[in-house]
Amino acid sequence: MKTAYLASLVLIVSTAYVIRLIAILPFFHTQAGTEKDTKDGVNLLKIRKSSKKPLKIFVFLGSGGHTGEMIRLLENYQDLLLGKSIVYLGYSDEASRQRFAHFIKKFGHCKVKYYEFMKAREVKATLLQSVKTIIGTLVQSFVHVVRIRFAMCGSPHLFLLNGPGTCCIISFWLKIMELLLPLLGSSHIVYVESLARINTPSLTGKILYWVVDEFIVQWQELRDNYLPRSKWFGILV
Repeated sequence: MKTAYLASLVLIVSTAYVIRLIAILPFFHTQAGTEKDTKDGVNLLKIRKSSKKPLKIFVFLGSGGHTGEMIRLLENYQDLLLGKSIVYLGYSDEASRQRFAHFIKKFGHCKVKYYEFMKAREVKATLLQSVKTIIGTLVQSFVHVVRIRFAMCGSPHLFLLNGPGTCCIISFWLKIMELLLPLLGSSHIVYVESLARINTPSLTGKILYWVVDEFIVQWQELRDNYLPRSKWFGILV
């Protein structure tokens, strides 16, 4: 009898979490787009502009071209993203951090907090080296993500990502928190695919397409031929 009760309890809990998982993964309830979406920053980035509280935004910088694209995106939407905002800046190389620090000086009203993330995988790394760095990144990123997510509670917030594989780890931790802690609400993860991806998505894009709340591409061909759930607003960077 006790075994039957325990089995029933496990089944109920498992069913509840499956339903919750379906609810937090936008892929299951987002319709495919067929036309160009309105290039409206509020709709594009899912921000509650009417809120009187400052926006809390997490931005992750990859390296090289990814950093350049992210900075141009922030600059193009500066009125929405950088107006009296609190920016949580994640980075994996010092050059990107310095580049952002130089850029953000123009917006003295923004508060910035820096978080260094290990790279999920180094270029030309062996399998063993990759496994080691991935485990280290998982642990370190979990600590950072938990701190940042709880700091955002009660305020309009956004996780803005593009580029490297570390974005996958960050997104997965956020979705796990949504799954286990429903009262936290949505993390509002927006992933912007690189301008260089015209016909096929990046490996990171292929993974995050199933996970993030909003997936944005910059070429119609990519949306129409490969990623029907994505949004296309034209060139953003």
